[in-house]
Amino acid sequence: MPTVVASSHDGWAASPLLGTYAGARSHAGDGVGSTNSYDNNGVWHYYASRRGKYGIRRAFFDFDTTSITVAPSAATFKVYGMINGSGDIIAVKTNHVTTLVATTFYDAFDHSPAAQTALDNSDGSGAGTFAGISGLAYSAAIDTWSTSGYNDIALNATALADMASEDTFNICLMNYDHDYLDVDGTASEQNGMRFYENGDGKWPYIDYTAGTAAADNATFFGANF
Repeated sequence: MPTVVASSHDGWAASPLLGTYAGARSHAGDGVGSTNSYDNNGVWHYYASRRGKYGIRRAFFDFDTTSITVAPSAATFKVYGMINGSGDIIAVKTNHVTTLVATTFYDAFDHSPAAQTALDNSDGSGAGTFAGISGLAYSAAIDTWSTSGYNDIALNATALADMASEDTFNICLMNYDHDYLDVDGTASEQNGMRFYENGDGKWPYIDYTAGTAAADNATFFGANF
């Protein structure tokens, strides 16, 4: 089974850690970690109970898919987890640039006006949910997270098509129950993960099954006139 490994541009982008929920989710971006070999909180719905303040962190990955010209028949995004695994996760489509900056937190969704509108509508009660936005989700929600091995995220048909049509295939991992659905909460949820820079072979990658190109029957049919 062929594989494609994430580039060294992976990492996280975040909002401030002590804001309102709506302000945190729709923030332009306040922090970035683009050279970490791992992070205990690569994806994070942060809540400070004593202050009633929030923060959100999303993880970003990109892959060189120039060699994939036909949509794979199946693909699994594999991320090595560590330390924390309390949050549910979902993979979504982004168009972030390869060099992460703080504004990646918000700007990565500018390919989708519906996603931008949802972020702007954030209220912690679902008004800004990403659910139902066509072409945005790359996976189903993942409700278990290993902290000592690879987590397998099955990519859907939208992701498979984009792997073939885009030279750089981008993925964002975000908290599902809060960030994706726009529902605030009174507990922090954290997911730790290793990035490409870890150097110990536990980097993020995609396993895929190569697709089959559609047959060109022009010659066949032409011969029957």
